[in-house]
Amino acid sequence: MELKFDKYNEFRIKSLFGRYITNESILQLTEIFSYSEIGKSSNNLPIYYLKLGSGPIKILIWSQMHGNESTSTKALFDALSYFLHIDKKHLSDFTLHIIPILNPDGALLYTRENFNKIDLNRDASSLSQNESIFLKDLYDKIKPHYCFNLHDQRSIYSVADTNKPSILSFLSPAADTNKSETNSRITSMKVISSINKELNSLIKGHISRYKDDYNPNCVGDTFQSLNTPTLLFESGHFDNDYNRENTRKYMCFALITAITSITTNEYKKIDYSDYYKIPENTTYLSDIFLRNVLIKNGIKEYRTNISIMYNEVLDKSANKIMLEPFIDKKGLLRNMFGHFEIDFTNNDKMFKNDDNLLNNLLKHID
Repeated sequence: MELKFDKYNEFRIKSLFGRYITNESILQLTEIFSYSEIGKSSNNLPIYYLKLGSGPIKILIWSQMHGNESTSTKALFDALSYFLHIDKKHLSDFTLHIIPILNPDGALLYTRENFNKIDLNRDASSLSQNESIFLKDLYDKIKPHYCFNLHDQRSIYSVADTNKPSILSFLSPAADTNKSETNSRITSMKVISSINKELNSLIKGHISRYKDDYNPNCVGDTFQSLNTPTLLFESGHFDNDYNRENTRKYMCFALITAITSITTNEYKKIDYSDYYKIPENTTYLSDIFLRNVLIKNGIKEYRTNISIMYNEVLDKSANKIMLEPFIDKKGLLRNMFGHFEIDFTNNDKMFKNDDNLLNNLLKHID
């Protein structure tokens, strides 16, 4: 595949930035993309749909079914821009059917769940929510040849037993409790393997896959069980980029690779067993990891490790996501690492184990 990743700055959608991506954000792009409305959310917000291409291969793509998972939405629009402006020849090979923000209520409130506090990715069986019904109706209407389910993953995810952050993760969902290698699942594995092969030179050691436990309530598992090759895409954390603009770029490349591999039949050359060679992700990371901190608890003094994580909180006045640190864990915390680490081994500063511990630690870090 001849993919023109070097032109990323030319086709990147620059008006989409940061973590807070809502209907208002994507409506700024109407000069480039034409939307229609396929229904209303639980709180009566429009759910937008767009179509790109005119070819016979139909790919259904949805993003932000979890409202606070916006990186893949940005990456998706970058990928669409790539096919519109850089590599137009494939527009006659595929038709992309896209719901860019399936959960506009959650996107607006910056929550995982929808307005009714339902996780849409656990609603595939009951179809209790408007958003779930509209996605299933679109699936039934277009009868896609492939499905792409786009998500973000938390900064805790690492690759296998290493301290390497999982920048991108993928899953070919199971179609049944036996995790059978059905035809659709094998196809998904091949496409994911083609992504791994293409991107490994760019982010080697930072690509992982999710465990494939079957859950009939999950949308990806459901569509896979209906014999439609379905791929889960997960945008992870990269270095200190909490706006995930770097991850966005690599997820964009992953989407371009997947679509191109499908339209050129490149994935058919891949041995699906290569999928199992992609290491599984683990949860060995914290945002800040402090080693060997000297703590005083009453009369007892000891050294311990402390994991600090960030809560993502919406600042409505600024339409911006703020990071609020909290102490997640204390103890030996074997096999844990941090995106940012400090070792206090040679530091005799003592911290009281009280309500001010976090603030005192943060002051010392600064």
